[in-house]
Amino acid sequence: MPIPKPGNYFFLVPIVALVPWYGMLMAMLICWAGQGHPLYAFMDPEDKQNVVYISDIGATNLNPLFIACAGWQGLFYVVTVACEFYQRSGYWPFRLRANYKTSADDGSTSELSVNTMKSQYSEMLASARFLMPPWYTRDERNLIFASFVNGLIGELALLFCSIFTTAKYHTVHITMVVIFIIFLFFSVCCNIAEYMVMGRHYALLHPLAFQGTGSQPVTIDQLKWYQWRGHVWNKFTISGVSKIVWLIFAIVWAICFAAIDDDSKSACFEWLLAFWLGLYFIMLSIDFYFGGRYKKSRYFQHVQSFSGYYKYDEFLASTNFHHVSIPDEGEEVVIHDAEPVSMRAVVV
Repeated sequence: MPIPKPGNYFFLVPIVALVPWYGMLMAMLICWAGQGHPLYAFMDPEDKQNVVYISDIGATNLNPLFIACAGWQGLFYVVTVACEFYQRSGYWPFRLRANYKTSADDGSTSELSVNTMKSQYSEMLASARFLMPPWYTRDERNLIFASFVNGLIGELALLFCSIFTTAKYHTVHITMVVIFIIFLFFSVCCNIAEYMVMGRHYALLHPLAFQGTGSQPVTIDQLKWYQWRGHVWNKFTISGVSKIVWLIFAIVWAICFAAIDDDSKSACFEWLLAFWLGLYFIMLSIDFYFGGRYKKSRYFQHVQSFSGYYKYDEFLASTNFHHVSIPDEGEEVVIHDAEPVSMRAVVV
């Protein structure tokens, strides 16, 4: 089965960060093994390490490689976060200006019907400026921006970490490592929060939100902060939960890296964390791939027009709506006496 064509090629940006990073790690391991697993002159010979730290190899003649690849990875991580901001807004970070707003942005969602919110959001989806589904409120925008700023600080610390080698500037080097870990942690947390908040909103607007349940649609303001309703396990929520699992493992391994006294074992966890970071880039790439294809999504093929958002809008207040079956891809839909509507890819 062929892989569907992407909506755009922004999904390659995280891969551009990942490939040189993994290449550097493997090159370092190969060089160290080819040299006979040496302990370098600046290391304590009494430690008798079986595995050296990344920074130890990076402080040798491979330091230019360490600086170049750490800087490249950092640059494209920041660019990746900026690309998400751009795809969901149509403009780049630091160009905060008037953008598409709904009444939800003004904190008045409790006064809106679900139909009205869907209609307003559909108007944004119809705009060619959005390469991924736009955010629902300012909260998601601010979280992406916060992820961008935290990632920028953290990746600058990683660059300085590679420049100030452990052999000559050990204290500065360790400080930069700590700053990198802390700010990258905050950057990832902001990304997770963004996807969970978007998933909570999207769950209420999804075509499958209340179908067959007999429940009445609700607005986000009618729910407590911990309540989820509608189509909970949507693409945003799944991405957020996947990243939470990733982050939990990263935290455990980071604690082991910092807390274990045995340098060989501690170094093993450092290498594990470095390779584990690559999986996060893969998840970001997947987000971009599916997000960029939102106009070809199966469920939003049920949109007949953007004027009313869903073709079933007139049934939202009736029990008939809850018994409308979701057709398979390519199937035609007949709404009472209306003309058959071809199931074309229209939106998310």
